[in-house]
Amino acid sequence: MTLTRNLSLRIAFILLSGFVLLQLLMASVMTLPRGGRAERPLNMPHPVQARTLVEAVERTPSADRLALVEALNSGLFTLRLEEAFPILKDRGGAEVGAPYVRMLEGRRVEIGLGGRLLSRFAPRWMGPGRLTAPSRLAVGLRGGGALIFEGAPSPPMRAFLRQRAIAGMLGGLLVLIAIALAVRRSTRPLARLARRVRAIDTDVAQPDLPVEGPRETRDLALAFNEMKGRIAGLVAERTRILAAIAHDMRTYLTRLRLRAEYIDDPEQRQRAEADLAEMSDLLDDTLLFAKGASGAGESRIAVDVAAELKALVEVRREMGDLVSLDLAAVHARVMASPMALRRAFDNVIDNGLRYAGEVAVGVESQGSELVVSFADSGPGVSEEMLDRLAEPFRRGEPSRARTTGGAGLGLAIVEALITGQGARLAFANRPEGGFVVTMRFPRA
Repeated sequence: MTLTRNLSLRIAFILLSGFVLLQLLMASVMTLPRGGRAERPLNMPHPVQARTLVEAVERTPSADRLALVEALNSGLFTLRLEEAFPILKDRGGAEVGAPYVRMLEGRRVEIGLGGRLLSRFAPRWMGPGRLTAPSRLAVGLRGGGALIFEGAPSPPMRAFLRQRAIAGMLGGLLVLIAIALAVRRSTRPLARLARRVRAIDTDVAQPDLPVEGPRETRDLALAFNEMKGRIAGLVAERTRILAAIAHDMRTYLTRLRLRAEYIDDPEQRQRAEADLAEMSDLLDDTLLFAKGASGAGESRIAVDVAAELKALVEVRREMGDLVSLDLAAVHARVMASPMALRRAFDNVIDNGLRYAGEVAVGVESQGSELVVSFADSGPGVSEEMLDRLAEPFRRGEPSRARTTGGAGLGLAIVEALITGQGARLAFANRPEGGFVVTMRFPRA
């Protein structure tokens, strides 16, 4: 799942990017040079502040100087008292040290820049960039000793900053978690809507979407519910029209059967009765296909597919049909309508027996799915016809005679019934010859 394809991740990424950019902006503002007394070259105190501290230490008796330095050592730079003037590495910075030399006239002043490589690339005002290699300012005190200014926060200040950093990190993490939960809650109705849209072709009678969330999401839910209601009404109206036509046609077929009895020629009378029987079967198939495609029918319950197939195969064998059963999954339950399953199984077995004379039924479990297969050793189907077999009135054999396959509604009915149960239907030619119909059901 890529970032650009997931709305939740995209919104979270935008918010996180804004948060990071805000932090970078704040860091850049903090490192920009500031004029006047606010400027602290190399994270050192301002020259005026440095002179005040040096004079305060010089006015303090030698025995109390260490205590004074420790008391003053709680700012954004570190103070240290040395008995002798130290030797600083990477001495230089005449431009930076000039203000200190002028302010501290008459005293020895030296600056260590904290690394030549860093000094070459990091400007003198870039504070955070010098914390790893802080610069040092050494000032000789009148009366002996030296006061060292180091461009790094003092230990108390470092402890305070560390606590603030940990608190900020935990607070930021909590904010990010809250943002992620809020974004997920906001986009959850959209994901639910997508699932319902995908399922509308198999379950047009599904419950309405709950109208919740922001205004745009509520509008989408309302529009979907209205669309689903209109589709359900159209499908129900189509089914009612077909049922009415079938009812009226059966009345005319009954009359024609009675009138066919008055045909004197026995052969013509037999042909007329056969045509009328085919017309009646075609009406039944058409009505069954319409009901299956509309999702109308019995409610779903937990059905043991293995037991259903075992009973069905036993009945078929009693009728003399060559049907075998291989139960790799003995107990296999799915949520489906028992009547819809029996009709679908019967239609597939009839189709296999019509073209091959025998059918091998198999049941196996594959992960979270139950796979039911119906294989025969017939002539198979051309590759270009495989994807179109489930279309109404589409047959691999071109005739419309029921003795050679019917009107082409058998597999269309199976597809409508099976997808109506939340399963998937697939057709394929067997490598060793023949044809196989596979049904994949989600396990209960």
